[in-house]
Amino acid sequence: MKKTALVFVIVMLFTIILSPSAKALDRFLVVNEPRDNFMTNSGTVVVSGETVPNANVVVMVNGKTKARVNVGAAGIFLTQVPITSRNNIITVRANIPYKSPITVSRRVYQLQNGSGQLDSLVQTIRTFLILK
Repeated sequence: MKKTALVFVIVMLFTIILSPSAKALDRFLVVNEPRDNFMTNSGTVVVSGETVPNANVVVMVNGKTKARVNVGAAGIFLTQVPITSRNNIITVRANIPYKSPITVSRRVYQLQNGSGQLDSLVQTIRTFLILK
């Protein structure tokens, strides 16, 4: 009976250690904000997410580094970056110790104040909601 219990424990340990989900936990990057194709009339964008604890996160806007964040034990990061063009690619790269970097990109559109773009967008949404 003791041998059966010992074999069962050993098999369970190997299953847990070698499972794909256990390996995936040491290497992930989730970007919560901004969502893809986000539109704003602001000159800055909040970038937040989660990754492996103690990773280093680099946030780039159109290929230029705008922020560096050292992630703590919780694995959560938050920063704000400037955007200057109408069409921006926000790239978040997590540099995880002893692993290759992980990258996630989001497209962010900056609407120009006073150009009528925002008013036009609001009017289009109102029209869509009325017709629906």
